Amino acid sequence: MKSKFLPFSILAIILSSTLSFAQLDTSNGRYYSQIFSNVTTSSNVVFGSYISFGLQTNLTMDIYQPTGDVAIMRPLIVLAHGGSFQFGDKNEADIVAMCQTFAKMGYVTCSINYRTGFFPIDSVNATQAVLKATQDMKAAVRFFRKDAATANTYKIHPDYVYVGGSSAGAFMALHLAYMDQPSEFPLGLTTLTSLGGLEGTSGNPGYPSYASAVINLCGALGDASYLQAGDVPFVSMHGNADATVPYAHAIIVSLGYSVMYVDGSSSIHARALAVGVNNPFYTFNGADHVPYLNNAAYLDTTINYVRDFLLPLVAAAPLKTSSNVSSEEQLTTYPNPSEGTIFVDYTFKNSSTLKYELIDLSGRTIQSGILNSQLNQLSTSEVKSGLYLLQLTDEAKHSTLSKVMVR
Repeated sequence: MKSKFLPFSILAIILSSTLSFAQLDTSNGRYYSQIFSNVTTSSNVVFGSYISFGLQTNLTMDIYQPTGDVAIMRPLIVLAHGGSFQFGDKNEADIVAMCQTFAKMGYVTCSINYRTGFFPIDSVNATQAVLKATQDMKAAVRFFRKDAATANTYKIHPDYVYVGGSSAGAFMALHLAYMDQPSEFPLGLTTLTSLGGLEGTSGNPGYPSYASAVINLCGALGDASYLQAGDVPFVSMHGNADATVPYAHAIIVSLGYSVMYVDGSSSIHARALAVGVNNPFYTFNGADHVPYLNNAAYLDTTINYVRDFLLPLVAAAPLKTSSNVSSEEQLTTYPNPSEGTIFVDYTFKNSSTLKYELIDLSGRTIQSGILNSQLNQLSTSEVKSGLYLLQLTDEAKHSTLSKVMVR
């Protein structure tokens, strides 16, 4: 389940935004070909902070944008480096290459630093390290959504935010998207609370931290059962001879220490298939851990596979819209946010019955039915928390739209 609760003031900003839910321009090979020759890099941008040994330490990232781009809305890719949660930084060669290449395709990309280092190397400290790093990635996502709602410096579209990374970075992205219930944290609620909860306190509170898709490169989940029907899609790439992060369900090894059992890419792929979550999966046959790190051919394969996964998500409107919308239609929904039931007040001059569709951020209809004067409500008790579009269509195929928040 997705935990996307927003304070009402922030919700109002999003719901009133004229940019939200607009479709991106994918013409002329944008988001598929490297149509920009150069990339503009903003280095060491501070997106949050944490306390270390009593001192406040900044979290920084490098942001990559296509030089000369005039688009006013672009999709965002947030990437994180590997390093077993012990070392590494935002300048890792594979992550920088991916950021630069996708920026040349038209994306805004960034490579983030996050908290690393823990001792002793055991399951408890490793679990806490994953949580802290995931909290930092969430702070980075919130940074961009805050910017989109205020200064709009980076001109990202808040509904097209993708997270990913390599090895430890992929762990973070997977846990950001799928470990979204406090009960799923392995060390219990008391420890989770002491560490700042699932969201953490790394920065930019009040803005949403969810992702619309995940890029998993040689990563794993603590438990594949975190994945549930209706979760956002993800792409996985993993070597089946990986001796560092298991390809399937096995013990992960960190710096020579056996830490804990995790579910690698093949296990979470099987789980995704079972619950109906879209998850293209590429196996690097015979390859060890992160084979693309120092191999141009592997890197090209990785970038192209991820590109082909993202393109349909970018090319589609984040939520369905209709080109046949009548000005005679009026639609009001309440309460908003809803908790279990959405009541619908509507005026359609062309029909006494209406088809409704509740559509998620990937453009998928997750619930549909018929409304009329006797039945003017729909249940959201089985709908995951988040932001949706409610589309009503009459018998003449006229449609009207309303944004709704479910929690």
